[in-house]
Amino acid sequence: MAIVNGYLTIEEAISYIGRSEARDTLEVEDVVTACSRMVDRWCGRHFYQQTATARYFDTTDGFTIDLGPFNDLVSVSGFAYDNNDDGTFESTLTASQYQLTEPTQNQAPATWPYTLVTVLALGAVLPIAPAASGRTGLIRITGTWGWPAVPIEVKQATRILVAEMAKLQDA
Repeated sequence: MAIVNGYLTIEEAISYIGRSEARDTLEVEDVVTACSRMVDRWCGRHFYQQTATARYFDTTDGFTIDLGPFNDLVSVSGFAYDNNDDGTFESTLTASQYQLTEPTQNQAPATWPYTLVTVLALGAVLPIAPAASGRTGLIRITGTWGWPAVPIEVKQATRILVAEMAKLQDA
């Protein structure tokens, strides 16, 4: 089985645990995938990129959307909102009408995902939830979710877990 959204390549994992036999490759691929998901569960988020997925949000002021601590955004392919509370996302914004903002972590800009969206378009006001009908999730953002690149800390945590699982096999 191939590695699925793993934080290490098969070569990195085999090199780190010191295995060289080809017969171990399939087992190591499974271990890398399992350890990558363990890191995801521990952190409460994923660091691989998931594309073309829609997520729904609300705003409290009509101009800013806080994506929350676990909705890591890499890029946007569609931005729509329900401006009349009918359950249809009939209004859209183009990329020039909003701004994506990264957290202020003193990090290089391309290494952190976006966590805030601000409307720049004059006259565009996003619907505030809950709407009169009680609806929430009036804003739909479709895009690539995850991190621009897997942080080195995540790669190292995955290496350690892979090595531990490889040692358990020999126990």
